[in-house]
Amino acid sequence: MKSIYRLLVFLLFIQCFKSKPQPVQPDVAQFFQVYGTFLKLSQADSLGMHESSTLLDSALQLHQMSQAQFDTTLAYCEKNPDIFVSALEKFDVHFRQDSTRL
Repeated sequence: MKSIYRLLVFLLFIQCFKSKPQPVQPDVAQFFQVYGTFLKLSQADSLGMHESSTLLDSALQLHQMSQAQFDTTLAYCEKNPDIFVSALEKFDVHFRQDSTRL
């Protein structure tokens, strides 16, 4: 009987110190990489053969970003418009440069 109590105490102790999953953190730079790829894929799909959600999934997969992280970053940008505008301006400059090379 003592061994059962020891085992229960041990398991309780382990459970208390078990690491908790970290919440998804926003990544604005990666968000705009995904967005840029999404725009390029959309432009390349001139016949409209693919749905927008499929193109977004492809961009997310290419940049190894989860839908949860994308959604978290979008919500973060909505709550922090200054950060969003600053990142958007940088993105716009780079996206225009890439477009002129094509």
